[in-house]
Amino acid sequence: MFQLTRTQVLALVRKSHKAQIIVFACAVLLIATVTIAYNAKTIEAHIDGQTVHVTTIYGTVGEALAHSNLKSYPEDIVNPSRDTLVTKGLKVEVTRSIPVHLLVDDQTFMTRTPAKTVGEALVDLSERYGLQIKDVDEVSTLRTAAVTDQMEIKVRRAIPILVRADGKVIDTYIAPRTVADALTKLGIVLGIKDKVSLPLDHMLVPSEQVQVVRVEERVDTVKSEIPFQNVTQPADYPVGLPDKIVSRGSKGLQEQTVKLTFEDGKEVDREILGQRVLTPPTNEVISRGAQTSISRGGTTINFKRAYVMRATAYCIPGGTTKTGASVRWGVIAVDPSVIRLGENVYVEGYGQARALDTGGAIKGNRIDLYMNSTEAALSYGVRNVMVYVQ
Repeated sequence: MFQLTRTQVLALVRKSHKAQIIVFACAVLLIATVTIAYNAKTIEAHIDGQTVHVTTIYGTVGEALAHSNLKSYPEDIVNPSRDTLVTKGLKVEVTRSIPVHLLVDDQTFMTRTPAKTVGEALVDLSERYGLQIKDVDEVSTLRTAAVTDQMEIKVRRAIPILVRADGKVIDTYIAPRTVADALTKLGIVLGIKDKVSLPLDHMLVPSEQVQVVRVEERVDTVKSEIPFQNVTQPADYPVGLPDKIVSRGSKGLQEQTVKLTFEDGKEVDREILGQRVLTPPTNEVISRGAQTSISRGGTTINFKRAYVMRATAYCIPGGTTKTGASVRWGVIAVDPSVIRLGENVYVEGYGQARALDTGGAIKGNRIDLYMNSTEAALSYGVRNVMVYVQ
């Protein structure tokens, strides 16, 4: 068999240019392989509950992961961080991000998040995209729910509203919706007759107020008294004297069917649907004086009104009355609020007189009769008399 010695091979290489190139390439490859083998480091990556060993010549964790066979996304959480220098035996924790669809009002984001729950995802995405999602905003899924692959999360920004209902004030936030939908969302059920301060199809705007008035209608049977009437009949005694009761009246009793309307527990209207009398009332009969004339000593005295008065007597010779007239027989003192000054009167037991004077003690139904002597005045004393104002 044909064989070449080492010396022959070297001689052949020196003479062949192509052979020289091959030898040089092999040498470079050998040097590179030795260099790589010397610089290569292995890190331990924990991903999705599995441990994967990654051998790399790159200097940082981020570069090592990016040039490995592992799929890595910018949204993944890497600990220690991606710019950490690779050292031999370094352990790296990778929390995979999940693709989700986020809809905030009229904005749509096709993105990824490493968050485990919807609430955590909203915090992450809100900070990342500057969305300022608040805790009061409405979310289509419970914030405590686990994030799943390709999950759709809808967020509706809430506005402040104030609702008064059932004696309570609900100061809350809610996504824009009609009044009817807002009340349903708050668990407020409307009755057929209930009143709402805004139309049910009205779309709420920030800081709007809604008043719910509960309306209740009830039909009751109510018993009530029927007042009696006063029936007056003329009597044969002077006009002005107190009325006399001939027969006392008594109240009746009636039963009414009433429709009562209440607003928030307060009665605002009542309608009588029907009624019947259980006991009729009895009228009270009163006799009233109708006599306007009397006969005294064969003379007829006509009068407008009669009084029973407390009478006294006085005597002040040469005195002057309130009206400026001189005192004399037939002058009497009266209370002007009862008998006007200047009125002609007839006093039983005294005769014709005229009201021309007043007195400090003469108040109400009292008169003071002038006498011609002190003895006569003292003798008269105090008595009740009939006074007829003509």
